[in-house]
Amino acid sequence: MTSRDSALLALRPAVDADLNAPSSDVEAFLHRTLRPVLKLQNPVLLQLVARDVARRVPDFPRFALEDQHDRLATTLRTDSRLKQGLLGMIYGAFTKDELAFALDHLAEVRRRTLALLTERVLSQVETVGELAES
Repeated sequence: MTSRDSALLALRPAVDADLNAPSSDVEAFLHRTLRPVLKLQNPVLLQLVARDVARRVPDFPRFALEDQHDRLATTLRTDSRLKQGLLGMIYGAFTKDELAFALDHLAEVRRRTLALLTERVLSQVETVGELAES
């Protein structure tokens, strides 16, 4: 294991997950790698989303919470440039072996990553609104 890989693994927070019950390699990857990386990268992911939404949606912080949620969901679903940037931030926190696994299972890992990322961002819509205001 390289020193970069060791440093990345040491940075990752623990997550509550049943690591003994994954039904597939991709599901095990989701619990052992993806969820901790998303938790680690959460502040910068929210900041990037907030900056993008503030630029694209004038007065976003002044919308009702439900409208903010809908706008965010639409943006995360349709803005391919934003999605690619977010995926890059997540994949950049993988170790060499994790990246190789993700690339070998690219479609499934990408789909699950985007689903978890969207869920994470939408559950923190108030924080995104606050960041978009500043």
